[in-house]
Amino acid sequence: MRSLLLTTFFILMITGCSVTTYNKTIKQGKIENPDIVITALDKSFRLQGHFTAPFQSSTRFNSLEMPDRDLLKAYRQALHHGAKHVRIKVPNSDKGLFGVLALDKADDEGVGPSTQSYKIIIPQPYIDAAKNGKISVVYEYYKLKNDGLIDVSKIKERSWILWLSDQDVFK
Repeated sequence: MRSLLLTTFFILMITGCSVTTYNKTIKQGKIENPDIVITALDKSFRLQGHFTAPFQSSTRFNSLEMPDRDLLKAYRQALHHGAKHVRIKVPNSDKGLFGVLALDKADDEGVGPSTQSYKIIIPQPYIDAAKNGKISVVYEYYKLKNDGLIDVSKIKERSWILWLSDQDVFK
């Protein structure tokens, strides 16, 4: 029994579950390209240029718990945690894209500008990769303060995540 408790404690310390707290609200953001517009499918918000965050989700998909390779299929889970269905108007496209947007709170131990403000950038290769019903995912991440107990230097906490596709595959 003692061995099981020690093993559980060790796993919690390594994953950061025992010390991770996502309490830092991110109130504002900016979509870097002024030609990109993100609109809620239910029309409850429209984001372009500088914006006030219309919602906060709680996906908390850090790279330790959700590696990049698994992120492509995580939009259903994100919707369950408050992410929203969106449409994305992108340059050089009349049709636009379908998507799922997560705007998360930051970890209290997070450092860097993306713990204060969302900076949404959607590079053209990610738009191009979202064709023919394929899903592309783009996000911004930040690092955690290193408290000396565990090495957090390789953990990426994601402040926002956007799943994209030219077809409505996010039902």
